[in-house]
This record gives sequence, C-alpha cells and structure tokens, in this order.
Amino acid sequence: MKNLYKLFTLTMGLLALSACEADRDSNPVLNEPDTFVLNVPAFASNNVYDLKNSESLELTCTQPDYGIPMATTYSVQISLEENFVDAHAETNTEANYTTLGTTHSSAKMEVKALEFALALGDLWSASSDEEFPTTPIPVYVRLKAELTDSGRGIAFSNVIELPKVLGYKAVPPLELPSSIFINGSMAGSNWSNWVPLAAVNGMSKFFGLFYLGGTDMFKFGTKEGEYIGFNDPRLTIASDAFTGSDDGFGGQNISVNVTGWYTVIMSVSIKGTDYAFTLDIAPGEVCLIGNAIGDWTFGDKGKFQAPTTADADFVSPVCTGGGELRMSVKVPGEDWWRTEFAIPNGKIVFRENKSVIDSWSEIGPEYAINVKAGQKINLNFVQKTGSVTQ
Repeated sequence: MKNLYKLFTLTMGLLALSACEADRDSNPVLNEPDTFVLNVPAFASNNVYDLKNSESLELTCTQPDYGIPMATTYSVQISLEENFVDAHAETNTEANYTTLGTTHSSAKMEVKALEFALALGDLWSASSDEEFPTTPIPVYVRLKAELTDSGRGIAFSNVIELPKVLGYKAVPPLELPSSIFINGSMAGSNWSNWVPLAAVNGMSKFFGLFYLGGTDMFKFGTKEGEYIGFNDPRLTIASDAFTGSDDGFGGQNISVNVTGWYTVIMSVSIKGTDYAFTLDIAPGEVCLIGNAIGDWTFGDKGKFQAPTTADADFVSPVCTGGGELRMSVKVPGEDWWRTEFAIPNGKIVFRENKSVIDSWSEIGPEYAINVKAGQKINLNFVQKTGSVTQ
C-alpha cells in the first residue's frame, strides 16, 4: 500500500512538473531586435516627390520582431548621405541626419510634406553654402522604432533612397513662443499656480529660480494648462537631475532629484512643424553687478548668500560703492545683462526683452534704485519681492 502511495505521488509530481514546463513554454518572451524593414515605396524610382505641392509622403514598414504585438512608436530620420552618422562629442562629430518631430504609432505612416521640407532645408544649410537646389535631389530615409513610452526596444530600419525629392525653402508655420510656464509641487506653484519663466534677453531661452526639495516634480507649457511632461517627444533632457515619474494619467511628470536653490532653464526652437524644447538646470546663483560691488561680471564678491529653505531671503554682500542697483541671475553661458532684474516698488521684475541701454530709468524712474556703500539687498524669489536694507 505504501509503495502504491509513493507511485501515485511520483506520478502526480511528474504531471505537475510537465504542466509547469508547458506553461513556461507558452509564456510570451519580449525580443529586442536591432533592426526591421522599411519598405521602398512602389514608385520611388520614377516618382518625383514634389514637397511644395504635396500634403504627405506615405511610408510603410514591418513592425520589429518583439515576439508579441506591442504598441510601437516610429520616428522618421532623413539624410543627404546613405550612411547615417551619429553625433559623438568625444570626436567632435556631428550627426549627418535629422529626426522629424512628428512620431507615428502605425506601421503605415503619412509623413507631412511640409515637415519633410523643413528638415531637408535644415540639412542642406548645415552641409552646404550653396543655394537650395531647384531640381530634385536624392534623400535617404530610415525609421527609428521603440516600445511606446518605455525607452526599450529601440531598433533602426534599413536605409531607403528616394531618388527624386523636389524641396523648397519652406517657412515654419509657427512663431517662437513668447512665454514658458511651469506648474509643479515646488514652492510658489504647489500645482495651483502656473509660474512664468523669465525670457533671456534676445534669445528663445527662459529661466526661473526655484527651491527644489529633492522630490519635487512639474510640467510646463507655452501657455497655462498645457501640461508638457517628461515623455513628450518634443522634449530633450540635458541633465541627469531630471527623471520621469508616472502622473497617473498615462503621462509622466518631470521629477527633480536635487535639493536647494536651482535655476531651471528651458530653450525652445522650431523643428519642422512643431516646437522642440531642451530642459537644463544650474545652481541658483544671484549676483550684484556694477558700481555697487565694483564688478561688471558674475564675480564671487557680488554673489548673494542663498538661503537653505524656500521661504527665506537671498542676501547680498555689503555694497562697496554707490550707484544704480544692478542684479542678475546667472544662466551659464549668457551675459549678465540678458538675465538682469530690478525691484521697482519692491517687486522683482526681470529685464527680459525690455530695452535698457544705460539705465533702468529708461523704462521708468521707479526701476532705477540707487544704493550706498554699506547697504545690502534682500530678495525673496517665492514672493517675488526685494528690498534695500542698512
């Protein structure tokens, strides 16, 4: 009887093991291929792609072999050369291709002719001093694929040639934005207030000084309520301080993993038919400039003492001389006058694109504040206030 029981137990164990093996064999496995097939359009060799008189170009491909059907995002890349070369900072090599801003979620995609023409014009300008040709030229195309919103499964297609592409000097349908707004968990916003960034004078770049608590997160927009997040394909992240975090609505907030006062910097350009954003960050530095400190640069002797909390003031060094008060937030690589500000009526007001040649008095008498040796300046960048103290 005992032997019969042992035999029964062994048989059931083998059956269970067999079932587990069969179940394991049936589980899908995610492949991550390096390449996939971009089809050559049927009439590519004889057809002239007249970009000015077309709405779109059709491209088709086979989905990368991920092993299972997966939501895939495709980007179109074009070059004037058959061999695509990536940028490498170490060797000072620039990429010889550009990626169109519009992405596609289907293996059959309609590429906007205007966007294609704008990208082609940029490529030509970067590679040649000659006028853009008025006759068809060959253009090389490939696709980049990745699993949607994951950063995984990146693969590149084969390169195809469109032998006869007739481009033109296309004009972007957009104007650069005049404002950028941030909404987040940091002091001064608290997800309820869209905080405008200040414009760098004469440039399509914006900046704002914020106290970040190590776990803060935000989104931004060219207008209030736009909510552009970390996974937006138009956004390039230039600092490891930023990561993406689930916002609970299918998107990602921009999380910041640093603590203290920092300057958030947003550069904007037009790429094809849409904006392209680059987000960076720098230590929050504020400086006295000019006669009040005897230095017209971002020197150490003019640097304000930054507070250790969000609700406290930046405090300047003691003024060593008298004259008109000039102050600036340091944005790396930019002249001080592009990011300077004044405190008319006790409120912080940035210069942005206002015309100030010699003195803030050119805007109004309340902007030109004279200080004396021995005085200090207090600034609160959450309340946007400032004052001169003895």
